[in-house]
Amino acid sequence: MATVPVIGTAPAAPAEPSGPPAEPLPDFGGVDVAALAARTGHPVLGEVTALLLRNWASAAEAVAYYDDGPGDPDPNPDPDR
Repeated sequence: MATVPVIGTAPAAPAEPSGPPAEPLPDFGGVDVAALAARTGHPVLGEVTALLLRNWASAAEAVAYYDDGPGDPDPNPDPDR
């Protein structure tokens, strides 16, 4: 009796690990959010710009921060824990 191969049962190849893209992210630091809020007709963009303007007191307080690492170990660990 002949054996018939079953199509589509081969194990899947392992996925390539994803990493950061080669090109840098665009800089939207010069966007005038107030002007964008005033002229947008899109309901979601309108809500987002209103939220940004309400919570962002001034340009001097703007901060961009991104951290996806596990964090720094405690420099002064408590030996009693």
